[in-house]
Amino acid sequence: MMNSTKMKKPKVGIYGITGCMGCQLNILYQKELLDIIEAVDLRAFPAGKEKNIHDNLDLVFLEGVVVNEKDLRELKEIRKKTKILVAIGSCATDGCVPAIKNFMNNKNLEQSVYTKKELKQFQELNPMPIDAYVKVDAYLYGCPVDKQEFLQFIKQTFLGKEFRTYQKPICYKCNLQERGCLLEEGIECMGPVTFGNCSVMCPHENYACIGCRGPYKDANFEAYFKLLESKGIPKETIFNHLNRFAGVKFKQMIDKEVKEKKINPLIPAPK
Repeated sequence: MMNSTKMKKPKVGIYGITGCMGCQLNILYQKELLDIIEAVDLRAFPAGKEKNIHDNLDLVFLEGVVVNEKDLRELKEIRKKTKILVAIGSCATDGCVPAIKNFMNNKNLEQSVYTKKELKQFQELNPMPIDAYVKVDAYLYGCPVDKQEFLQFIKQTFLGKEFRTYQKPICYKCNLQERGCLLEEGIECMGPVTFGNCSVMCPHENYACIGCRGPYKDANFEAYFKLLESKGIPKETIFNHLNRFAGVKFKQMIDKEVKEKKINPLIPAPK
């Protein structure tokens, strides 16, 4: 992704397109923000700065999902202005809640928005993660993005090192903590198919993982679905859980397994 030469105060931008701004606020309100500002040349952060410089950036963190033509124009402009583009948070990496629209019929969609104007804007494009339209160089998962992972990325970039995405599922951390498995208790936890490296707060507090960090790349969906079915968990419940944060990405992976392994598809195709 980047060379091994230590960077001189990388010129950084932090932006957002359609989303809740939760990831940007998570960055803005962390105590290490002043240290970050000293380590980088923070040229653009519209959510936290009054004066911004938007050109010739080394590194951009982008939150949000592409839901309309305005988002798409802004995304393409940002991509042109930076060397490294990092998708932060579930909207940018996986589509998150807005992308549920891809799995709804028009009648349900009309009942889910507030005005006809908003509905018209929302129907311009199918909500998609940003890598559906531009090249993304790195991903920071979560809803919101994990503070420690963001700091780790900044530090490794500043040192000229390549950031390596965590490669284990949620279940790995649960096993290390020697806590019981919620799936064995018949609870529809998404731990086996979700990227780890969060605090595992949900399973630790006896709440099932809801998949906010997106699909684990080596997930065994066939085994996972069989286990859920053996516990009497309805397919509709599985649909709802998979579609909540990363339906687009889960569908892509499952479609590939359907093609390669002949397993039964579970996620309906986008309209």
